[in-house]
Amino acid sequence: MQHPSDTLHARKRRKARAMIVSSAFQLFSEHGFDNVTVAAIAERAEVGRTTFFRYFGDKQQVLFADECDEVDRMCAYVRDKAGRPLGSDLGAALALLREAETVTKPYAVLSPAHSAVLARLLRESVDLRSRYLLTRQQRALRLAGALVEAGAVEKVAVLAAHTAMACELTAMRLAESPEAHPAHVEEAHGLLRSLGG
Repeated sequence: MQHPSDTLHARKRRKARAMIVSSAFQLFSEHGFDNVTVAAIAERAEVGRTTFFRYFGDKQQVLFADECDEVDRMCAYVRDKAGRPLGSDLGAALALLREAETVTKPYAVLSPAHSAVLARLLRESVDLRSRYLLTRQQRALRLAGALVEAGAVEKVAVLAAHTAMACELTAMRLAESPEAHPAHVEEAHGLLRSLGG
């Protein structure tokens, strides 16, 4: 039995969005970011420009297409799994964020091929790196909000979310990839835990 929200219209929308993302990454891989237009992406995806703009505000958004879905899943996990109000327990807040990331990561849609293209584009473009860092900042703010909903004191929630972001950015730097390798993320969190010892 299919999910009630899984209507034909919903499936068509998901398919169109996936085609836009796939087409954009193919074109970025072939021609670089700056040499690809929205019109070219729409043409490759066999959709109109209007359809493109129904899903994405600009071609940069396509690069970070899955970020919003991933953050939604992480925030839901944080709200659902906090067994008790987190209060001022920074360690518990960080552990919950780490757990949320680990549990939701397998659902990330960015393929290894797309991840490699994104890594190359981020190396080549200061503007894209800036936009990427902005998406990470927005992610941290949303996660801080979820921690507050889970009973964390605001300053603890904000510090935990930004500390988790710092660990992730460290892992990405070590992996030289926009996909933080779990071992590198764990290494960064381990360094933090060593502060207490």
